[in-house]
Amino acid sequence: MSGFAFYRALLTLLLAPVSALAAGKPNVLFIAIDDLRPSLGCYGDPIAKTPNIDRLSSTARQFNRAYCMQSVCGPSRTAILTGRLPDNTGVWHNRNRFRDKYPDLVTLPQLFKNSGYHAEGLGKIFSGNRKELDPQSWSAPEVLNLDGWNNYALPENGNNQGKGTAFERADVPDEGYRDGKLAKLAVETLEKLSRSEQPFFLAVGFFKPHLPFNAPKSYWDLYDPKVFEPGFSDKRTIGAPDFAYPDHLEMGGYRDVPKDERVSAEQARELRHGYYACVSYADAQVGKLLRALDRLGLQDNTIVVLWGDHGYSLGEAGHWCKDTNFELDTHVPLMVRTPGMAKPGVGTDALTEYVDIYPTLAELAGLTPPGGLDGRSFAAALGDPGAAGRDLVLSQFSRPFEPSAPEIMGYSIRTATQRYTRWIDWLSRKVLAEELYDYGLEASAKRNGSFLVEQRNLIGSDDYAEARDRLRSKMDQTLRERIRSRQGPAR
Repeated sequence: MSGFAFYRALLTLLLAPVSALAAGKPNVLFIAIDDLRPSLGCYGDPIAKTPNIDRLSSTARQFNRAYCMQSVCGPSRTAILTGRLPDNTGVWHNRNRFRDKYPDLVTLPQLFKNSGYHAEGLGKIFSGNRKELDPQSWSAPEVLNLDGWNNYALPENGNNQGKGTAFERADVPDEGYRDGKLAKLAVETLEKLSRSEQPFFLAVGFFKPHLPFNAPKSYWDLYDPKVFEPGFSDKRTIGAPDFAYPDHLEMGGYRDVPKDERVSAEQARELRHGYYACVSYADAQVGKLLRALDRLGLQDNTIVVLWGDHGYSLGEAGHWCKDTNFELDTHVPLMVRTPGMAKPGVGTDALTEYVDIYPTLAELAGLTPPGGLDGRSFAAALGDPGAAGRDLVLSQFSRPFEPSAPEIMGYSIRTATQRYTRWIDWLSRKVLAEELYDYGLEASAKRNGSFLVEQRNLIGSDDYAEARDRLRSKMDQTLRERIRSRQGPAR
């Protein structure tokens, strides 16, 4: 081999970790965090105290423009784990089950299991309901909850009669709440798996920062309450249709929160404080897993994936929780670390969808994915953070939010600079409303810290007529090409 050919081959190997990984049957540690928006130091949040995930980011590829397919846990997780869009599985609600429609569908962990891996799931992976457990996906029974994994440490704050208080700060150790217990079990499981010659796919799904915002007092004490004074408007986005907002109020179901979620300024501060305390609590549990990987000598042959299932709103623009097509609810944290990664710690701005995770991990492990996936591999961005991503990403949400078939569907496409959303009548496909936001125009979308919050719908602006027509055409094309169950809605 000539000197030039040798160096060219060496460069190819360094920039393409996929082939090297495929030969070595890498393990996979798949970390899910419930309701985690990019409230992380590594994403530029000036408030968040997340040293462990920040350290992971410094050794991984952080995806700065990743988006979920639907901003609620069940449909989002189903999209990740099946590699298919909500419309193509019929999963638009937490109680919809993809196997009712597609009993033989091969999930992501099931692909690894069928390929000789030990696949194990701990915590919230598919859903928080036992009815949505999926035994076909795993080599061992899923562990969602065990005896003693209580949501509340103080019995007066929670009971078995519906939702309790919206937050709690008991002076207990990490294992006083269930994420601490889950982390302990996950570390023990890693220790067991490290003694086997069989490669593993271990999924660990942490429950926080999902409501109720319950975390040990030590994590609340990390923050000065003054930093949670609102620095944003609590008024709804001007010109957004009513069904752009949720038709059910998740937080209003907690017994110390008004049913209409119109909380006082003091309550809003405490709720935001509680959310960030839970983020730091979850971060500490992630740190335990990462340290165990290092201690057990697994880091050099383990792919680590960390993701939040969807974004989240903390009162910005008059909205709490999720269930919308707005930026705060659809923008998600995602990072992937591969052994021998080129340029670790350098983030990528490539637009990425959550259905892309399935084909990416299959490629990294040298596995052949099933046909019919709606995602495409982003492995190129793991070798080169400057690699191109998607031209646009798709999200959606149905109204009403019920297990029955939708009455209204909102489809949303996000480009590098704009968002276009179309609300349609599900049966007739008649367009009911449209939204258009420009994230470079402060009158349309304002930056709040590291987050973007829509301020004004520009769909009727003459200045945006060209953008409106262009994005309408892109929406038509996207739905026509990607939705297999029905034709894309006409204008």
